[in-house]
Amino acid sequence: MNNVIGICFCLKGIESFSLGTYKIGAILLIGLFFYDIFWVFGTDVMVTVAKSLDGPIKIYFPRSLTPNEDGAIDLSLLGLGDIVIPGFFLSLLLRFDAHNAKVPYFSVDNVHYTFPKPYFHSSLIGY
Repeated sequence: MNNVIGICFCLKGIESFSLGTYKIGAILLIGLFFYDIFWVFGTDVMVTVAKSLDGPIKIYFPRSLTPNEDGAIDLSLLGLGDIVIPGFFLSLLLRFDAHNAKVPYFSVDNVHYTFPKPYFHSSLIGY
């Protein structure tokens, strides 16, 4: 249940928040890259906090489908920030592609307007 609530938080956060410019998005991603290197990989602080809190702040994935010797399935966790922050950048690139394709911004008639999305797709594959 925490996974479902966590994914809902991610989607609502990405939907509600806008970075504004590509420069701000790049600075945010670079800054958080170094933040993750230090706090996640350099120390045990983030992993300890994430494992001790029981709330929708992380998503659990099974490492394998076969149980270990104890009969339990080993789980791996992913923090919501690792989903939301790149999601902000992807939504910015999708709006940039829509701007380049001259998509009408407030089009009520055609909600499912199709347009080329080269920056969005290349970043999505890279992510």
